[in-house]
Amino acid sequence: MMQLALITAAVLLFITSIAACWRKSSNSGQMIDSLHGAQLPKGSWSIPWIGESFTLYNQGPYQFYSQHIARYGRTFRTHLMGIPTIVTSTPEAAKFVLATRQKLFLVFLPPSISRLLSVYPASQDAMKETAIKTIRDSLHSELVRNKVAKVDRIARWVLSSWDKQPCVITYQETKKFAFHVALDAITGMAPSPETMKMMDDFSYINKGMGTSMQFNIPGTSYHMALKKRQQVLESFSCMVKKRRSEKSNEKCTLDFLMETEDENGEKLPDDQLQSQLLGLTFGGFDTSAAFFMWLLKLLGENQQILQQVKAEQDTIRMGKISPEDPLSWTDIVNMPYSSTVIQETLRLASVVPFLTRQATEDVIYEGVRIPKGWLVQVCLQNFHVSPEYHKEPLKFDPSRFQAPVKPAGFMPFGNGAKMCPGRELVKIEALVFLHYLVTTYSWENIGSKTRMNYWPSPTVKGGLPIKVSKLREDAA
Repeated sequence: MMQLALITAAVLLFITSIAACWRKSSNSGQMIDSLHGAQLPKGSWSIPWIGESFTLYNQGPYQFYSQHIARYGRTFRTHLMGIPTIVTSTPEAAKFVLATRQKLFLVFLPPSISRLLSVYPASQDAMKETAIKTIRDSLHSELVRNKVAKVDRIARWVLSSWDKQPCVITYQETKKFAFHVALDAITGMAPSPETMKMMDDFSYINKGMGTSMQFNIPGTSYHMALKKRQQVLESFSCMVKKRRSEKSNEKCTLDFLMETEDENGEKLPDDQLQSQLLGLTFGGFDTSAAFFMWLLKLLGENQQILQQVKAEQDTIRMGKISPEDPLSWTDIVNMPYSSTVIQETLRLASVVPFLTRQATEDVIYEGVRIPKGWLVQVCLQNFHVSPEYHKEPLKFDPSRFQAPVKPAGFMPFGNGAKMCPGRELVKIEALVFLHYLVTTYSWENIGSKTRMNYWPSPTVKGGLPIKVSKLREDAA
């Protein structure tokens, strides 16, 4: 009985604390509003502390944001991840937050996800910014163009076994492709049993991020994710030591990071190198794999567009002296129609539906007050499918990119200095993968009616199973 009484008292104390924090948060918002005269946007706080986090998780971002926009307008307030949040879904606001006033808004990740990705503590912000600049430099478009041959080899390796499988789970295969391209670009590692084991470890980390209950309790997905994260860091530790002892003619991102020095001439310590490799590898393959899955899905559902892509890619393949000749940068440039298909898939799929920032001070934007410490979510997906910027926005129509589109309505990689550093590599990956896919195979969707997983990236439940048939040589 005594134990029950203590537990009951603890629960009541917890609930009372949450309610007090909630009242303090709400009153703080009202006080800021009255002190400065600016208005907080309309919206809902929902239940204390949790706010609308579970609603967002269960509904998915598109339904959640669409319903709130219809009710409250293009900018509204909510409460997510224990923090008051302002959501905005206009290109102008996106540019304000992500580019023109980006110094007022820090990149935000929930502590549970930061822990999985080993993000730097605030005390290391200067070194972090130095490393980010180095990463951007290592993935500069001029350097990425030299990676076409490696991407070519990995694409052939992944696709070589598709016709031998009775059913290809697309998302599993695109993860294999995207992971090994990212790992090669970042660390110089070629596919091997070791990299396949590492990819499996990353899948557990991915699953831990996708769960709504992120507590380090044995038996949970999040607990397993933390264990796998440690194994990945140990693998990266060995990789760093090996890379230091070897000489390579082709530099990867790790080489650039090992040479990086801050303003005091200090180099990145090994734990920060490992942290960067973990975050870069995850960021470099997860959303890319989802994007490639959507590419197959949309092309499979639009056969006329698929045939136009195939005609363009067949012309490039027939121009090769030998079937084994790899693609070159010149070949990539000569894929204009396929490139519009890539852009249209990026627009319609929106595998990164929103970006989250945290205000470092009070900010006023068009009469809306964003209090210091509040989150700002920039909802990219909603203006990607807005009729204001795209005619028939839910139609898969690559031809819309044959003429200049409104740049404000298309930000698949974000905006400003923190745009995805791997965006040029992703486009090359997609075109190389598409080339070998359509010149080697035909496929059909054998899954049931589409249902969605939204976390950590929007994907089709079941991973989009397809049946693959190899094309005859005379038909290719």
